[in-house]
Amino acid sequence: MSWLDNLPMEPVNKLLNPIADSLGQGIGGIFYWIFQKPIQFKVIKEAEVQDLANKTAERLQKIPEKNRDTSNRGLLMKTIEEAQYSISEDDLRTMFANLIASSADNRKNNLISPRFPTILSQLSGEDARLLQTIHNQPSFQLPLGFLELQFNDVNKGSRRLSTYLSLTSDNHILSSIDANLDTLSSLGIIKVLDNTWLTASHYLKQYDLIEDLLLNTQKISKINMDGTVELNKGILRTTDFGINFLNCVL
Repeated sequence: MSWLDNLPMEPVNKLLNPIADSLGQGIGGIFYWIFQKPIQFKVIKEAEVQDLANKTAERLQKIPEKNRDTSNRGLLMKTIEEAQYSISEDDLRTMFANLIASSADNRKNNLISPRFPTILSQLSGEDARLLQTIHNQPSFQLPLGFLELQFNDVNKGSRRLSTYLSLTSDNHILSSIDANLDTLSSLGIIKVLDNTWLTASHYLKQYDLIEDLLLNTQKISKINMDGTVELNKGILRTTDFGINFLNCVL
């Protein structure tokens, strides 16, 4: 692969040299090393690299001098390297900038698992936006539920009738999130608990609202000849691992 090194690098250098300078000697060098070839071969867009660098530099500058710590070069390199695979999504660029800065902040880098960069690279833009919503909720949790038919014949059990629906603390509706819940659960960030509910009065009101919304959107009657339609109340709960993740990427 030595022929790659003989290709003209001047246009790439003009972009990356200022970026490296703005990020500081340690992180800037890693940034330069990882992104020079993808930019050269137009695998990624220069504007997206510039945006990631600007966001990263902005966050690094907010770290007090006494708290700056770039000693874990391996973690920094892994984080910056994984960023190139999600660089086309603005929300994920922002999260990677936060994670890079957290990796260089001694108040946070002890919370960072080596899995964090890989997890972030596996998220979609929709996953990222759901995480932002979860991060803004009290105790990083949400009420949710789905409709199920409880058969009159107890031997038949129940049958699920709808996907999940959730409400934020200000009653913003979160629907069509089942795939995102599967992804975040599989990565260990959240747990979705069925047949378990939050008992505070405002949450109980939200469960009633979730049930009404699902019945109306699904055009389902609560009572039919086969049984009774009920809300399977649940909780979206963030794991301890997930809380550390959110605090480092948001």
